[in-house]
Amino acid sequence: MPLFIALLVSTILYTTVGWWGFLVIFPWIGTSISLGMYLQRKLPTERKDLGRRISILLILPVFLLFLPITDKQNLQLEGIVFLLLVGSFSGAVIHYAIAKVFGPLIWGRGFCGWACWTAAILDWLPVNKKNKIPDAMKKFRFFTLVISIVLPLIMIFLFNYDVNRDYLDKREIIWMLSGNVVYYLIGIPLAFLLKDRRAFCKVACPVSLIMKVPTSVSLVCIKPKNNKCVRCGCCNKSCPMDVDVMGYISQGKKVRDTECILCFECTRVCPVKAI
Repeated sequence: MPLFIALLVSTILYTTVGWWGFLVIFPWIGTSISLGMYLQRKLPTERKDLGRRISILLILPVFLLFLPITDKQNLQLEGIVFLLLVGSFSGAVIHYAIAKVFGPLIWGRGFCGWACWTAAILDWLPVNKKNKIPDAMKKFRFFTLVISIVLPLIMIFLFNYDVNRDYLDKREIIWMLSGNVVYYLIGIPLAFLLKDRRAFCKVACPVSLIMKVPTSVSLVCIKPKNNKCVRCGCCNKSCPMDVDVMGYISQGKKVRDTECILCFECTRVCPVKAI
């Protein structure tokens, strides 16, 4: 199904926009996700998450290398603000619209679990999750969101940065690589410090806040099966995003927590297959 959707999207975008890269990007992503889902089903129970982690690692070069190099695109939030301020709707804006604004209406924060190039590295760190990160720390993301939006505004209105002359097709790749270096320099130490691979996602990622609104009404979400929940808590302990899965499933409700990244760890560990 992911591959079919990817082929459909790539065809539509290539037909309407005309850039050949869409015929590479989306089929690659669709194939990677389909492979990951296949491995999740076929691997032994204790190794099923390898499927998702392999999938997200395969997708990393598409966003971190292919797009920035072939189309000189900066997919970081700062780059999107630059483009919108000058009325440019290039591939980076299309990426944001599909992956982080309108796509989450369908698959929630599935991008975070299966395609995020930052998490692709973080998910492979040799860190064993210990405790739940306090909710108060998660509010720091609002600070990073403000910085990501305000920085381009300061560059343009205070320092007279000419986006058309100095940024488009010239320094976008520098902004992209620099932004990602900053993310990794924050995310990797944070994972070891807080004993949580996904600490960056919860504490510092500004994009997660943008995705929360459409994710709250997403069509695809974790939901209960006919088997009754025995409230063992295995799902909550295994969740990399600290979601109270048991609270939803034990009441027969869909998991509507906007932190859910559709990693399906809860379905893997549930002893009675209630999820």
